[in-house]
Amino acid sequence: MDRQERRSSQKRYIASGNGMSAKKRISAALTYPPVKRLIVENLPPHKTLYVTGLLCSIAAAAATGATAWIMSVMVNTIYVDRNAAAAWGISLVIIGIFLIKGIADYCQTITTGKIRRAIVSDLQNRQFSRMVRFDIGRFANQHPAKFVSKIMFNARAGAAVILTLTSSSVSDVLKLIALASVMVKQDPVMSLISVTVLPLLFLSVGAITKKLKALARGETELAALVQSIGTEAVEGIRTIKSFQLEDKAAASFAKAVGKMERRGIQINRTSALMSPLMETGGGFIIGLFVMYASWQTLGNGKTPGEFMGFITAFMLAYEPVKRLARVNVDIQKQMVAVEQMYDLIDTPEQRQLATAGEHLTDVEGSIRFEDVAFTYGGNSPALHGVSFEVRPREKLAIVGRSGAGKTTIVNLVLRLMEPDKGRILLDGKDISKISLSDVRDNIALVSQDVFLFEGSIRDNIRDGRPNATDREIESAADLARVTSFASNLENGLDTLVGPSGTNLSGGQKQRVAIARALLKNAPVIVYDEATSALDGENERAVMEAAFDDAFQRTVICIAHRLSTIKAADRILVFDAGMLADSGTHDELAERSEIYRSIFHLEASAPIVEGGKTLRQSVSR
Repeated sequence: MDRQERRSSQKRYIASGNGMSAKKRISAALTYPPVKRLIVENLPPHKTLYVTGLLCSIAAAAATGATAWIMSVMVNTIYVDRNAAAAWGISLVIIGIFLIKGIADYCQTITTGKIRRAIVSDLQNRQFSRMVRFDIGRFANQHPAKFVSKIMFNARAGAAVILTLTSSSVSDVLKLIALASVMVKQDPVMSLISVTVLPLLFLSVGAITKKLKALARGETELAALVQSIGTEAVEGIRTIKSFQLEDKAAASFAKAVGKMERRGIQINRTSALMSPLMETGGGFIIGLFVMYASWQTLGNGKTPGEFMGFITAFMLAYEPVKRLARVNVDIQKQMVAVEQMYDLIDTPEQRQLATAGEHLTDVEGSIRFEDVAFTYGGNSPALHGVSFEVRPREKLAIVGRSGAGKTTIVNLVLRLMEPDKGRILLDGKDISKISLSDVRDNIALVSQDVFLFEGSIRDNIRDGRPNATDREIESAADLARVTSFASNLENGLDTLVGPSGTNLSGGQKQRVAIARALLKNAPVIVYDEATSALDGENERAVMEAAFDDAFQRTVICIAHRLSTIKAADRILVFDAGMLADSGTHDELAERSEIYRSIFHLEASAPIVEGGKTLRQSVSR
């Protein structure tokens, strides 16, 4: 079911909920497709726990009904008949009833809690698993904290809906059945009057539900905004401190918190309208019953015990009825988040499944762009009409000013995004027809924005090839100059890097990332500003390993350092999303004004050796 169909169904559900009895409200909720899907997908794996909880609910309901019944017996036997000897037996029965109810409530709480935690964990895992498989464009202009915040909030909302309908409401219905039985037994006429009056209270719930739905729609967005601003401030604390922006950061956070607070107050105020309505209705019914009971007791021979049994059952039934009257309201508060959750879960993976498409064998590493164009959203084209070829085992450098389209090329090669026009070929095959897993198995990326997982240096390098031996990991670490700093650490390669690599410097993290890519041993390796944080000595050593002809792989290098660029076989110059020129360093330094401008070269400057000759000098 798509988003529009879900929303149409929801409107029908809200409309149908107005004026319904509690039982019909629950039935209507269960026929609302996302609700039915929630229950069908998430409750069966926990059926043993659920049945245990249901048995506890039955026991608690029976004990609740027995509580009202024993009041009638107690009043008539002890206070009307003045049977003092029966007091001991009735007292023991009351203790037993409450003991059973206490144990049943405890067991039900435990089982419900286990089910809730399991469902929340499963829904969080499903959402996160789908999120990390999104097309990278889905993450554009979105703060990471917003995604995580929504995943957590949505999962809790889903679990709340499931348990409201299948546990809390079922428990309340069972208690009402038990208490209604006592009420009918004590006074059928007054029971009928109560059943007639109570549904009138539900008529007022419809307007409250509609208003609450509108208010709840933006609550998750506001909660995500607060988390986003807070996370952003922590991540950028050095900038905040250096520019003395503490007041600005605090003001931004306070503004977001204030918005969420005002929305929360509106939701609570609207939701709270249920209490005075129910209290007034309940008081009206009790007042009527007191007058009716006094007439029946004084004039028609009814016993005080019957009055006591009925009023006790009615008072005990009041809270379950009140909760059932709120079922529609409570569900509507959560359904916005549930819909967002299923929008996320149902989002298709990146155009094709990772395993769908052709498979590659013996990849040589040639890449060809044919009239490729790409645009981010409604912005101006990032690439248009780009065509070039990278030969197998060629060392290619890509240069250009900021915004020229360099990183877009990397994203397209890795199929993190799909071109709007044209095609990209890997070994002569259109990569849109090759399985994602095969494309990414054969291309290794080293990005400027290095990401390391929490764990050891060795663990992070091993991510390049999980089945690699320790010797292979150590060899990759040597080539990337990781060993040169890791050997000075107490635990060497087994040193923990901390969250996002915070225990390492920027240059150390880049070397670990380079080692990870080298270990992957892919036919194509892409360096996207991968040496920007390295000093000159380490950069020369790393690029020597990258450009070494002994490694039979294609290298695409995006860089701003001339020392790196000059070592390439060929250089592509991009400007404003178009391929402006290509050639060796010598050729471009001679004829390309853009190239000279990027590296501040004079047209008459002596031409430095290019390509292979420079690599030899670097090696020396």
